[in-house]
Amino acid sequence: MNTVFKILWFEDEPAWYRMERKRIDEILKAHYLVSEITRRVGDDFDVAELIGNNYDLILMDYKLAEGKTGDTIVSAIRENDVLTDVLFYSSEQQSMYAALSQAMPSIDGIYLMERDYTKFTKKAEKLIEKIVKRSEDIVNLRGFVLDNTSDFEVRIKEILNICWQKFNDEQRDTLTELTRSLLDSKKSRTIKNVEKAKEEDNVFTYANNENYLLSIADKLDIMQKILLILQSDYNMTKTIGASDFKKYYSDKVGVYRNKLGHVMFGEKVIRINGKDVEINQELHRLLRRNIVEVDKAIRDIEEYITQTM
Repeated sequence: MNTVFKILWFEDEPAWYRMERKRIDEILKAHYLVSEITRRVGDDFDVAELIGNNYDLILMDYKLAEGKTGDTIVSAIRENDVLTDVLFYSSEQQSMYAALSQAMPSIDGIYLMERDYTKFTKKAEKLIEKIVKRSEDIVNLRGFVLDNTSDFEVRIKEILNICWQKFNDEQRDTLTELTRSLLDSKKSRTIKNVEKAKEEDNVFTYANNENYLLSIADKLDIMQKILLILQSDYNMTKTIGASDFKKYYSDKVGVYRNKLGHVMFGEKVIRINGKDVEINQELHRLLRRNIVEVDKAIRDIEEYITQTM
């Protein structure tokens, strides 16, 4: 699980599915998770789809169409070593209990619920909370923060490249001047590489794509300059991105990435901006929310420079 919670849902009645899906979406929003739900019906099942697909939860109506029952599907799932939690529900409880009891223990790890919308929602909420909490440890926290910020950094680099290609000479001169200034500040550490970069015909492109010259902080400085150009010369509204993108990015994810990259297993707090922050469910939710927000901010910029500019 990252910021997306994946559900495979077997349900033949569209009205029930639409009603309950809204409730499930709201439950996941409370955890700052994006729901990704795949719906299947009784005659639309291929166990190969589950192999390696890493669903977080399977929801299944016991009595499916075409005479199929959920226990036969779950038996096939378990036989292929897919151990995802399964929530069964049915208006024919006794038939469901009898069929599933005969299939134990080969289809263990399942939960049973009658087909009642209030009870179903509460059961699903508790099960989702259990699954989410199970994933909320420091290893997963560090992993999803580092994975997402690495993705953000690649996308920021490409935004800079795209804008360079689309800008006019005067705008490019502005970026070149800023790049030279950023490189000058690094002279004492990387004189050789800096001088090589400054001798290139296109110092901006070389420095932006060289892995060790410009840090993410440097590229955020350039991004800030680019956003100002986009707003003043290309009519991009200030609602796209952020008014101070470098600070926005740092506060939302940057400071957490730096700390989590060095935290040891078993540590209970990290130091953020001079304050101790507990590594708990609240922090997991905060970072899931922040990552979703930063992803949207970057995506809005990407869409503007590729589709509107």
